[in-house]
Amino acid sequence: MGKADKSRKKHGRKKGSLAASRPPNPADKAANNTLRESTVLPVVKNLSSTSPKERAEAVSAINNLLQDATCRQLLLRERVVQKLMEEMLNDSSQEVVVYAWGALRNISVDEGYDQSIFMYRKNILTPVASALQKISCTLNSRRTNPGSLNSTEQRILWLYAENVIGLIAGLSETSEEVAGAIVKLEILPLLMEVLNEPSERLESLHETVAQCLYSLTEESDDFVEAIVSDRSNYVSLLLKLRDRSSPSLKSLYICGSLHNISLALKGTDVAADQEISDFNIVPILTDFLKSTPATSPTDDEQKVLAFKQLVLEILASIATEATDGVPELVLGADQDDGIDYMSEDGDGKDVGAPEELDGSLRADMEMIVGDESNQDSPDSGEGTVLHYLVISTGPALLSIVKSGAGGSLPIHMRALSVLNNIAWTVDATLSEGSALWERWQKLAHEIWKICVTPVLVANTADVELAEAVTGLAWAVSKSMKGGFDVSQGEHRAFVSLYHAANTDELRTKCVGVLGCLGLAQGRIEVNQEIGVFLMTLVSSGANTPASPLAEALNAIFDIYADAEFDYDEPVFVRNAFLDHLSKAIPGVRSAFKKIDKNKFPEDRLRADDALLNLQRFIRYKKKERGN
Repeated sequence: MGKADKSRKKHGRKKGSLAASRPPNPADKAANNTLRESTVLPVVKNLSSTSPKERAEAVSAINNLLQDATCRQLLLRERVVQKLMEEMLNDSSQEVVVYAWGALRNISVDEGYDQSIFMYRKNILTPVASALQKISCTLNSRRTNPGSLNSTEQRILWLYAENVIGLIAGLSETSEEVAGAIVKLEILPLLMEVLNEPSERLESLHETVAQCLYSLTEESDDFVEAIVSDRSNYVSLLLKLRDRSSPSLKSLYICGSLHNISLALKGTDVAADQEISDFNIVPILTDFLKSTPATSPTDDEQKVLAFKQLVLEILASIATEATDGVPELVLGADQDDGIDYMSEDGDGKDVGAPEELDGSLRADMEMIVGDESNQDSPDSGEGTVLHYLVISTGPALLSIVKSGAGGSLPIHMRALSVLNNIAWTVDATLSEGSALWERWQKLAHEIWKICVTPVLVANTADVELAEAVTGLAWAVSKSMKGGFDVSQGEHRAFVSLYHAANTDELRTKCVGVLGCLGLAQGRIEVNQEIGVFLMTLVSSGANTPASPLAEALNAIFDIYADAEFDYDEPVFVRNAFLDHLSKAIPGVRSAFKKIDKNKFPEDRLRADDALLNLQRFIRYKKKERGN
């Protein structure tokens, strides 16, 4: 439920591979044995050759073999990681050492978490620290004596640095513990020094350094603090690269690093002084989204996809925090609605509004559906991150979805995630009546038309896509109180999707959407269908999973909060929903007791609140119409 978080499996990283998870096939096994005997074993054997040239050729060959998933798995079974770490990193040949670091880096990239953690537990950071020291010493020597390295030696130095730093970037993405251990190596000065190298031939190295900065700023507050503590050098360099860079992975990683820094410094004077603000990053990212990286003969489709995925990943994170300059308001009931409640002990006196209620029951109902009557309207929101996201980024995201994301499901899904997070932030922070709210209404209807309805009508079998679209539908329909066109039976599609869902998360999202769609007045038949569905879930009690059950109750509280709603009499009253709710209490209590409060304390608290509010709601509805 709610906003989509950034995934740790960035930039195409994997935990394991398909080759390791497929069931064994006799034909494949025979082919693999042949491949092992003819190709893998000879290369592994040559790692122990007495000839530096043969060892270098062997490690180079391993780097080539690692590009094939099957060969990679065969190499891993031959304990190639251990051989590289224990032998090749200490080789007398610098060429062998550099290629060995490259092989470890490639394994970290292709195998992701599992192999990266394995290396960390095998103490890879000890040789990493030694390598960093050697690189720093060589750079110092080169700085004091510019002619000390010939062109070949410089090329080897930069490749050495790129492979070591690339492995560090991969390791830092595994966990905060690993990132913290890396930060203790005091790698920051070296990263900044390399990043400040002016040579255009170092673009690949600069990209790797920028990726490392991005990963470490995401995982380590200590690393962020170290950057900010040297404001005049480090922060200024990052800002310069942000402002002057053309679309490239390097510039994108820099934007991501600045966003991570802004998160760590949110609310402090440092962020304002150094112009480290998402407001300065969102326009750059949005422009990047509309374009593709500068292409060259070596660029390929995968690199373009990685670029776009990273843009969307950073935007998704920014959208969750886009509250700067916007009062923290909950998108609420109209100021003039005047929803009225009756005290449990009240006498039902008319005090100016239809059947206005007083006392403790009013408080009960305010706790159930929220009291937003005292919220102030914000200004237009112009000049804020949210304003830019709604006005400029949102339409760009819709273009991606509308175009089918070039056939790339990951791009499509990430675009939906950003829209989802924008919608939840709008719902949590923006009040009706502002100019920005008017623009959001238009965008929300476009989202529903372009992103939601086509998927529902097509009855997609893609569970991941259905879940993403349902989450987005919940966010936008909540912000708009369900005021969308459902003439193509969208509400029925969500009921069907609930029954087809195989996770409680998707079921809960379906209920959340329906609860919002049921709020719209002027369509009693739609409310009847939604209301009956929600009541069926509640009446089923212990047979309904706890999470969607709690959401169904909360939806009922919101939809039928006022007798003046046009659907209350024909739906809630004539269908005897109140009697059904009263009879459902034992089953609801039984369902919620199944939630282990020790393992899932938040879920249990939410469920207990729903049960308490159910009892309050029943008392309120009994008195609302004078019994």
